[in-house]
Amino acid sequence: MPKNYIIGLDIGSYFTKGVLFEEEFDKYTPLAYEKIKTDGIINGEIQDVETIRKTIQKIINRLQQGLPKKVKGIDIVVGYSTNSLYITQENFTVEYNQKTEIKESDLKKIKNNIISKYEDDSKLILDSNFMKFIIDDKSVRNPISFFAQRSLSTALNVVWVTENSFALLVNVFKNIVDESEIPFYDTTLSSAYAVTTANDRDIGVTVIDFGYHMCRIIIFKDGIPKLYYAFPYGIKYVLKDISNVLKTSEEEAHRLLIEEGVCLIDTKTIKKVDFESISGRGDSYISQNLLNKIIFARVREIISRLNGELSKISYEKTLEVGTWQGGIVFTGGGAEIKNIEQTIKELMGDNFRKGVLTNNSHFEVNPELKANSEFIPVFGILERYRIDKNERQAVEISSKQSSKQKNNEKNRKEKNKQKGFFKNLIDKLTGGEDDAF
Repeated sequence: MPKNYIIGLDIGSYFTKGVLFEEEFDKYTPLAYEKIKTDGIINGEIQDVETIRKTIQKIINRLQQGLPKKVKGIDIVVGYSTNSLYITQENFTVEYNQKTEIKESDLKKIKNNIISKYEDDSKLILDSNFMKFIIDDKSVRNPISFFAQRSLSTALNVVWVTENSFALLVNVFKNIVDESEIPFYDTTLSSAYAVTTANDRDIGVTVIDFGYHMCRIIIFKDGIPKLYYAFPYGIKYVLKDISNVLKTSEEEAHRLLIEEGVCLIDTKTIKKVDFESISGRGDSYISQNLLNKIIFARVREIISRLNGELSKISYEKTLEVGTWQGGIVFTGGGAEIKNIEQTIKELMGDNFRKGVLTNNSHFEVNPELKANSEFIPVFGILERYRIDKNERQAVEISSKQSSKQKNNEKNRKEKNKQKGFFKNLIDKLTGGEDDAF
């Protein structure tokens, strides 16, 4: 089986991250990874198509340098955080006139009927899972192989976005790759699956994606996404504080935040931190203690406000999403701020952990890349793509087998028809069985 090569891209508001994968026998191995500054996205929205196209072309060119020679085709999978995710539940009932065994194909038909309704309304389905089955007024966990006398009622949980959510990105990629249809996925949803286990999502867990433009929250319960919430504060407010106090650029503020800063209210270590001022008059410096206090003050305010919003959600939606048993998983670029864990625990409690890529038999990842919060979305995006790809292949195989069975049945009937024709002809020629006897 030939090896395939795939580039996974996560287009963020501040950084665009990419990983080159080698795929063989449904196993994905990272060969190279890159991160570059995103240009063309302002306030979480694409505002300059040409500029962001150059950003994407640049990172693709860098990643392609890691390709083996003589590789012709390469797939591209893209993730982007849409500003709005919608989660709805759809009920569907099938009625029967006689005792009927429920098969997997019946569930596929139900799901396809619901999804087609969304597609007719110009909605893009990002995730869909059955959440309830009732056979003849009796609830069951899995209806397959059960017999229904009267009806099968189902509830499908659907995560979707409007059709134009990825429209600009489609336009961005037009002159970059020949393939007209590139798979697009929501970064936050993909990350949320990547940093949680099936057990986490079943007992209930909250995933917070601390991004540059905003914090995005997804709450899971009973194995499915139950609630999405966008909190309009992110890392950019920390960078603004550093930039305003030190009179430096946002890029330099980001370097200070990630490389030098620590989220601490007080620092005993006496240290000078050099930085480049916006005036361009050479290097300036700030004490480590003051830099840490600037970071701590804004980070603490954001997390405190976020915690207040989550408390409201928990109170108002308690009957629907009692999801704190699995705790809180923190991911995104903000999770890379040093000592942010301590501030989160202080405000949100000990039932918290930093998001890391969960064990997945389909990925072979070195520990350094596995623990890097900034690249986790790329693996989440690729995992969604892998699942979709395998489902499409399964449908194609099933369709071919069904077509083959129909052809075999048709051929069998034609042969039987021919046999019947020749038998009648022989009977007529011989005068029939009675005459022959």
